[in-house]
Amino acid sequence: MTPGKHCGAGEVGVPFYRPVALCFIFGTADGPEASADEIARSAPHERHRGRRVLLGWKKSGFGTGHIVALGGKLEPGESAAEAASREVFEEAGLSVAIGDLTFLGTVTWDFPARPAFNMVGSIFTAERYTGTCGPSDEVEPEWFAVDALPWEAMWEDAASWVRFVLEGRAFTAHITLKDDNEGVETAVVT
Repeated sequence: MTPGKHCGAGEVGVPFYRPVALCFIFGTADGPEASADEIARSAPHERHRGRRVLLGWKKSGFGTGHIVALGGKLEPGESAAEAASREVFEEAGLSVAIGDLTFLGTVTWDFPARPAFNMVGSIFTAERYTGTCGPSDEVEPEWFAVDALPWEAMWEDAASWVRFVLEGRAFTAHITLKDDNEGVETAVVT
């Protein structure tokens, strides 16, 4: 699926998936970020040394109480990359140029007990940004060591696909949530 396209929009009998864009901002505690190629060539036990990722405590809206990637829904006429860039600025005060975003893949979330929550997310990473990170009404941003993410505070499905993001690998994920709209019924990641 093309990043940011409505899945099934307007087709009779086909569920609608709200398009969203998520962005994982990477940095290091002591200098410029290594490139994805350098990370891929490094020894497995050294891939994440010193790397950190910007996530946020969700204070309001969908996902309140969880640690999440920065992002949100696409505005009318907006591409997924434009939405990712805008959301990073709105939620954390950082500017990311669209040309500095790397598209990694999509995650489709099915909420059988609440189909209005269905989403398809375009997942981006960025290693360059400008500005000063700060809180918004919606998110309290926080840097986390890549090798020590707070999995217990994240959505349960994150454990099945975020590792691809951390490694800079392309992927497609399809997550079906349980009736409680929190737990994972199935997770298929390729």
